[in-house]
Amino acid sequence: MRRVFRTIPQVVVIFYSSFKVVRDLRRGILKYARQHGPWGIHLIEGRPNEQKLLRLKEWGCTGIIGRLYTPELIQAVISAKLPTVIFEPPAELCRPAGPFSKCGLIRSDSPAIGRMAAEYLLSLNFTHFAYVGDIHGSEWSVSRGNAFRAVLRKEGVDCSVYPTATFKKDRDASADRRRLCDWLLNLPKPVALFGATDTRGRQVIDACRLAGINVPQEAAVLGVDNDEDICETCTPALSSIAFEAERVGYEGMLLLDQLMRGSVRKPGTITYGPGSVIGRQSTDISHITDIVISRAREFIALNARAGIGVSDVVREIKVSRRLAELKFRQILGHTILEEIQLKKLEHARMMLKETLRSIAEITASCGFETATHLGVLFRRHYGCTMSEYRAGKDGRDQGDGARTSPPFRRRSVGDPVL
Repeated sequence: MRRVFRTIPQVVVIFYSSFKVVRDLRRGILKYARQHGPWGIHLIEGRPNEQKLLRLKEWGCTGIIGRLYTPELIQAVISAKLPTVIFEPPAELCRPAGPFSKCGLIRSDSPAIGRMAAEYLLSLNFTHFAYVGDIHGSEWSVSRGNAFRAVLRKEGVDCSVYPTATFKKDRDASADRRRLCDWLLNLPKPVALFGATDTRGRQVIDACRLAGINVPQEAAVLGVDNDEDICETCTPALSSIAFEAERVGYEGMLLLDQLMRGSVRKPGTITYGPGSVIGRQSTDISHITDIVISRAREFIALNARAGIGVSDVVREIKVSRRLAELKFRQILGHTILEEIQLKKLEHARMMLKETLRSIAEITASCGFETATHLGVLFRRHYGCTMSEYRAGKDGRDQGDGARTSPPFRRRSVGDPVL
């Protein structure tokens, strides 16, 4: 018979929530607690001014789940000797005789992430590849990079690897960006780059811009975590590998529940891998092969809501209006004016989804003269009114605005880049 709870279990959840995958894990943990509670939950993030909770048994803790970021937390958990599930624990502490040998473990499948990245970037038909790991050369980062390179090696292509910083001063963001720019400039082009995280992917995109390297024409960039706060604010937006982390957080809490009830003696390890690639502009080479179009679209993205017209775009890219319009129609299938309107509509859609601002305020913010004009264009493009879109009556899903990549279509390594 399972052990029954005679008081509400008190669980400490330790997660530093700056990473999307960690926030999703925590969401799954709290979902389990809501469905199977009542449970007392104490959240610890490890912030500098956060109230510490180190004498866990004295506090009344009955279970622990999370990631142990500091030696202080590791020692507190070891001393407590309570049912525990640990996310990405240090390998040396999980050996058969180690202090975490009887704990439940949650690990990401780093090799699977590297393999998915390689398969996706190979499907884009690149012949040059590179990997940018985390600045500290962490075990999980090295594992992702090794698996990425292994897949490429089987396809007969090489992979450049950004060197890990060897000196503390090189880990400074400014110094690292200078090193990254120099390294990127020396890579053969076009190149497909895999960043160990979305943060690293963003740094690569920023360094490319500083070095004058066009993304995605000269360098396609893929990250990991699918953190919309990072991916959607990159220019261009960053493609990324998403995790099924919420489900794993739920399973981790189920395991902790079983450990606290004594129904599991050998907890084992929960492994989670990547879900899918969310494709965005940083790897979208399907239509944009012309540098003139690239420059024009970037100028439009920056200034569409400032009231620019076609003549402003033509003046910026320094080609004739006839040639510019011809390139837009041939490559993108629409005019320069339609591209300007599209960027304004995308902003209107974002504001409808993420703010409570009125239609009149959104109209002004997007650079339209009247709400009627905006409304006509919005309905023509999205198939619903702005009010219907805001009310969620257009059938869109939670992934609105991000394109999930289609199944990988493998091509010959020798084929040219589109």
